[in-house]
Order: sequence, then structure tokens, then C-alpha cells
Amino acid sequence: MPREEFHSRARRVVDWFKPLNPYGDKGGSILKVEEQNRRIGTDKSEPLYCFAISAKRHALFNITEGNRPVLRKVSAHGLGHLRDPYSEAEAPSSIPPPAVELKKLGVKRWQYDLWYKITEAALAGDPDNVQLDWHPALQRPATIRYAASSPKLLDWMARLNEGRPYQEQIRPFNFLLAFMPRTSVFAPFSEEFVNQLRRGPPLKRWQPAPIAPYDSDPGRVLSKVFDRVTGTPVGPEQLKTYVEVLAQYHLSSEDKFLNGQFRDRGRTERRHVVATGQVWIGKEANQVGESGEEDPIWSAVEEFTATYDKGSAA
Repeated sequence: MPREEFHSRARRVVDWFKPLNPYGDKGGSILKVEEQNRRIGTDKSEPLYCFAISAKRHALFNITEGNRPVLRKVSAHGLGHLRDPYSEAEAPSSIPPPAVELKKLGVKRWQYDLWYKITEAALAGDPDNVQLDWHPALQRPATIRYAASSPKLLDWMARLNEGRPYQEQIRPFNFLLAFMPRTSVFAPFSEEFVNQLRRGPPLKRWQPAPIAPYDSDPGRVLSKVFDRVTGTPVGPEQLKTYVEVLAQYHLSSEDKFLNGQFRDRGRTERRHVVATGQVWIGKEANQVGESGEEDPIWSAVEEFTATYDKGSAA
């Protein structure tokens, strides 16, 4: 429909909610027209577009005359666990700076840069092919920061702490770093593994659980990474880089809906679940005991049954 008619209908919907406002002295509608619907710095409406990957992973943006995105609101869903690969001061000049404050966008600068490349690829007609080469820091191993906030997490550092004075140990609530190992075909081949391939069916490959004591310098910490299970040193070539971790970020599936898989496009369809029974599974207490409490509650049942009227059964 014409934009004028669309705006008129939208205003009527907003006005319809005015009688439901419980704050009579303030008046107005409880349905707010967000500022992202207006041109930056004015009250004039601006066409607002959305690139939606899944329920919590999307970006709102305007489009310039040169068919370039102007991000207005983006999601950091699925990115918050990663440490910043570079600071705002180190941002690339090849990507236009945000038109609004990062705080209003709701993300950090490197997350904004990722979403800019995602929407740029979509506007170019190739949403599956997002370029992840805009900054050399993305070639470094992806780093995750944890706090030793439970005995279980602190125990990860048991091998490192062994034999050290208490002042030099990783202590409760200190920070530590974790990494993601390269697995499957991306894992580096060792000479032992290659020889095993020549002899017959390969043995199950060892997959490290790499961690390191906290260090603010990502380059300096790489020499301290070790497997928390065996204590074996883990080299940078065994760790996933930011590029590898982000490679499928824009292809995340939305399993709660039909037509929401990796390569699906268009409108998703609601899944309808029909309950065939009710069984307590203990999930509401599945973390009791992780902080050291005595007599933790265990999950008594680990399975449940439900059927979908469409799609696969679970």
C-alpha cells in the first residue's frame, strides 16, 4: 500500500490503545512509535527495514540512496560470550562508523561491524556470502571470558594451581579465559594421527578443552593455553579463530518454526505442539549443587514426550 496510507493505518492502531493507558494523568497511547521509525535527528518518518535471522537475531536499518545500510538497532544475541577482538579505536576505516551511538544500537563496535557486513551482503543480493575479512584481528583465536564463580569452574584451574603459593593461584571469582578447539576436518593433523590412517580405521581423535589464566593481551595469553583435562599445552593452530566462529552466524536456524532452517527464506510457520503426557524432568533445579551446596537435587527423569502436528517428533 502507499506509504501515506500505511502511516495513517499505523496511527489509528496506536490511537486505539489510548483508552487502555492506566496512567490517565500522562495520557497518550501505551503503544509507542519507536525513534528508529524516524529519520535521524528529525520527527519525519523514514522507511525502516529488518533483516531477521532468528527470533533474537535481527537488525533494523534504513537504506541510503547508494543502497547502503544505516543500522538503527541490532542484536548481540550469540555474540556476548566473545571478548572484543578489537577496540572501537581500532575499528576499520572500510566500514562507515555508526550513525547513532553504539549504546542506542545495543552492541559494541565489532558487533556493529559484523551486522553491517551482514546487511551489506543482503542488500547486494547475496545474503549467504558475508565477508569476514574486514579486520586482521578476526584471524586470532576467539576468546571467551569466564569468572571462577563456582567450585566446578575453579576446578578447571586445578592443574595450573597445583604446587603454587595461594597468592599466585587462580582464586574464587578470578577471571579465566576459554577457547574453542578446532574439531572434525578443521582440526590439525598430527603425525601420529596420519600414521594411524595408514594402518587402518582411525582412533577417536582427542579434542582438547582449552583454557588459560586471564590476560588482557590476547597475543600474550596464547602461550599459556592448556587442556584443562590433561594439562597438555594447546597451540594456536588448534583453536578456532573469530572468522571460524562467526562463519555461520548469519545462517543460524530457527528450530521453533517451520521454514526456519539454514537456507530457508521467507515467512516462517508456527509449530503446534500437542502434549501427550506430563512428566517432571527436574530441569527447574538442574543447577542446584553447582555452587557447593550439600545434598544437591538430582534430575530424576531425563526424558519427555511430545508430538508436533508438523515436522519431526521430539
